[in-house]
Amino acid sequence: MRLWRLIRSAFDAGEIETSYGRATVKERYAALRHQVPIIYLLVVLNLSGLELATGGKLSPGLNFPTFVTACALVRIAQWYRARGDVSHSTMLRRLRQTCGVAAALSVAVSAWCIYVTAREPALLLPVTLFGGFTAIGAAYGLSFLPAAARIPLLVLALPLTVKGLLSNDVQYMGAALSLAVVALLILRLLSVHNSHFSDLVQSRSTVALQQELAESARQKATAAAMTDFLTGLPNRRAFVGAIETEIEKRRRGRGGFAVALLDLDRFKAVNDTFGHGSGDELLKTVAARLSRAAGDEAVVARLGGDEFGLLFPEITTAEEATAAGQRILAEVNRPAAANGRQFAVSVCCGFGLSNPERTTNPSRILADADLALYQAKGEAPGRVAVFDLTMEAPHRRRAQIERALQLPSFLENVRLVYQPILDLRTGALIAHEALARWHDDELGDVPPAEFVPLAEQLNVIGHLSEHLLSVAVAEAIRWPSSVRLAYNLSAVQLCSEGSAQAILAALCEARLPPQRFQAEVTETALLADFSQARANLAMLRDAGATIVLDDFGAGYASISYLREICFDQIKLDGGLVTAAQNSSDGERLLGAVIGLCLALGVSPVAEHIENEQQLKLLLRLGCTAGQGFGLQAPVSAKIARELCRTASVEAPDPPRGVRGSAA
Repeated sequence: MRLWRLIRSAFDAGEIETSYGRATVKERYAALRHQVPIIYLLVVLNLSGLELATGGKLSPGLNFPTFVTACALVRIAQWYRARGDVSHSTMLRRLRQTCGVAAALSVAVSAWCIYVTAREPALLLPVTLFGGFTAIGAAYGLSFLPAAARIPLLVLALPLTVKGLLSNDVQYMGAALSLAVVALLILRLLSVHNSHFSDLVQSRSTVALQQELAESARQKATAAAMTDFLTGLPNRRAFVGAIETEIEKRRRGRGGFAVALLDLDRFKAVNDTFGHGSGDELLKTVAARLSRAAGDEAVVARLGGDEFGLLFPEITTAEEATAAGQRILAEVNRPAAANGRQFAVSVCCGFGLSNPERTTNPSRILADADLALYQAKGEAPGRVAVFDLTMEAPHRRRAQIERALQLPSFLENVRLVYQPILDLRTGALIAHEALARWHDDELGDVPPAEFVPLAEQLNVIGHLSEHLLSVAVAEAIRWPSSVRLAYNLSAVQLCSEGSAQAILAALCEARLPPQRFQAEVTETALLADFSQARANLAMLRDAGATIVLDDFGAGYASISYLREICFDQIKLDGGLVTAAQNSSDGERLLGAVIGLCLALGVSPVAEHIENEQQLKLLLRLGCTAGQGFGLQAPVSAKIARELCRTASVEAPDPPRGVRGSAA
């Protein structure tokens, strides 16, 4: 029982439950499995040799070597009977059985050897020789299992050594002493071998663990790299990979697929007004709605910001794409709650359809879907558009404009024209608004609404604005002191740190007083960076410049800026004037807006006055300044100077704003 407890303790102390222990058991089992036939062959040969030495012949009957041979065959069959993976518990059980079998055989062989030498003392030398070989060979063969390897040395070799040393024959004593030295050496080698074996297993286990951790980290990193952290949807990289997979499938077979792009209308205003927390909640809601509407077969991804992409593997026609898009918009375009507020959700959808000849890479079909989305957004809110080749013409023109904007000769083709701003009561010239005009030999006339946004995206607007401002200021210095220069500030100019100082420096260099400079800004430009825009406008106004809010009424949140920035004038969007001429409701709205401006102490200026009827209406409603083709079309610098001589009078400065703060 003590021997069995010793055998069990050899495994229970760390080789059962821990990962290192389980790895050790596995390695011992695998190594011992290859050694078992050799060990039993060694035992059978030595015992057979001992039988021959003691009996004079190898009896085929039921003698001890025959019995051991039968046991060996049974054990070998047990070891090799199981194929494939062996459970940890099975390996542990067989290792323990090996210790038990080693103990039983060692005891049996030892008893047989002692019996033989007791019966025939003259046979002590061959018994010691063959018994010692058996013990040493078995011990070395069992070296991967130290608990079993020590048993033959202690149970078989030790009794033979003691018996030899106790004999009176010097020959026997010498053999016993040699056996003892070899047994001790084997015990030492077993200890060293086990230490090296444990180190090797530990090293392999550590390497395997590190590889497992590295693989787990790689999988997590891959998942993170392919997943949008906010919505949990696939990101742009994963989406592009899915498109590549579909393209490869279509190369090997027939059929097609569709890609849809959509984004949220006015999403930036949600972030700017209510914070990114509300924006994030809104994006999560839209992502969930898209996933429900698209179905299980589609891939839904967040591509960045408020842009989403959808991949439909089974859609091949424009009709199917349109139906799918309408189904998606019906699900998405509903009010959504975020952080206790209700938001109107509005998206448009653009589809690109795969084509064996055209769709050779993901960028091509994404570009098609993007053009379709641009088309849908230009038509009306909540529209679905499917790409066709006619949509490429605007895209090609855009690319041509972008290339032309980056040519050194671009500034040479841009000029300024000037549109008068008049006192509607007297016709006196109040200011000239500088307007950029670009004519290109290849593109023809390119309006500012077309090239200014692209110049901002290409980061060339700063150089363009600096050039145009210097030209305008140099021209304005030639006008009478009563005429101001009205100049539209781009979003980059308005929201860049130091731009106010640069403008004032340009005025100073041209010797144009800041009181003759009128800075006009739009609501869209203010949205880019409101804090920086407010600081720049405050600096210009403190220097004496007139600050004008342009296109009031064209946006949806302009009134909020009247509380934050002290404007001197407000330009009424031309749409208000046109609507007032055509309907009584429009007239009441225009009158209310003019009344608001006057109540705030801010001078209203009407835009796009086209006829005498509109002029009379504006005067009746209290608006006394304006511009438009009905008064005077934009003119060249030369004609603008002539108008200054013939139409200018000493017009009073506009009233300064009394509401809000520029700080």
